[in-house]
Amino acid sequence: MSTIAAARPTIDTPDADISARDFWAQDFETRDRIFARFRSDCPVSWHRPYESELMPPDEDTPGFWSVWRFEDIRMVSRNAKLFCSGQGMLMEDFPEVVATMSQSFLAMDDPEHAQLRAIVSQAFTPRRMRTIEGWIRENVNALVDEMAHLGEGDFCELFAKQVPGRIFADFFGLPEGETRANVMDAAEKMLAWDDPDAAQGRDAIETYGEEAQRLLDICFDLIDERRAAPGEDLLSWLVEAEFEGRKLEDWEIGSFFTLLAAAGNDTTRHSTAHGLHLVERERRGVIDPELLHQAALRALAQLQREGARAVEHARTAELQRAHEGERERDGARVAAEVRAGARLVEIHARLGDLVDVERGPLEVERLEADAARFERREQGF
Repeated sequence: MSTIAAARPTIDTPDADISARDFWAQDFETRDRIFARFRSDCPVSWHRPYESELMPPDEDTPGFWSVWRFEDIRMVSRNAKLFCSGQGMLMEDFPEVVATMSQSFLAMDDPEHAQLRAIVSQAFTPRRMRTIEGWIRENVNALVDEMAHLGEGDFCELFAKQVPGRIFADFFGLPEGETRANVMDAAEKMLAWDDPDAAQGRDAIETYGEEAQRLLDICFDLIDERRAAPGEDLLSWLVEAEFEGRKLEDWEIGSFFTLLAAAGNDTTRHSTAHGLHLVERERRGVIDPELLHQAALRALAQLQREGARAVEHARTAELQRAHEGERERDGARVAAEVRAGARLVEIHARLGDLVDVERGPLEVERLEADAARFERREQGF
């Protein structure tokens, strides 16, 4: 049941302790049942500090709020007047210098956030986006061709792990050989700070910081090369990008490079691997091409729910505000539980068979139409 201690609601049972590392080691189905309880019984909840290995909490470390429903998540994510990202966008605390070198504009607020986005956007023209799409297709097709003759193998090692690394290398024009290998090694270890194989005797914050610095050092060397001889790659485009007379400083390019190297690698790898897992689950032994296609579409719908790109993101409340009778004070950390409040979950819960992820093909157009109907019904139309 929900309890209120010092005007802070929560679900006070051991299985609902989302601050415990063991909670996140459980399978999705187990966690999803807890998520449903929070959405239903305690949609704005208070929690003790997360059991972080990066900066372990002490008696002075504050707890945090979580919001669990789609509309609340959207409000926290979009309301820049009440919530900021500049004090951190993850539930785990980082030293400021480490966050600056690795989280780029994700951990910025306006006006700096708007300025950086405006400059970076100059590198992503429609023509260049078509070029990037071509790089992605070429790498995916090449990997499939390399795997096709094997008959069997470890999909995670042969494909899911390779796709983001190769695409990133093409994006930034990384030379073949040692540089590519070092970038991918650092990117993998940076986000595996609590893995003994990645840490190699270092503590978590050392692992994260040193691997982020390794990525920065590689990027700074490449920036000098691109300024001398620009090419047709994302790093050259960023070096040349300019908005209202301002160009990116080296540290800004480096932080963006580090963010994409680590986060892009991690999310793409996991989403790809989890997508195949869902296809296998949905196809239930089916080999017929048409039925397999339907199973893939159902798996895609589930991936939007189970494989959210981020489990959660954090913002910091800048002002006092009321929410269902509770007050969030200045400086309170608020976690938007993205995976728990994914749009498909709430649409399906509210509209039932209008969005059915268990029967028949689910086309993207239909999902968008269902979402539009859901929005109109919520607004009383």
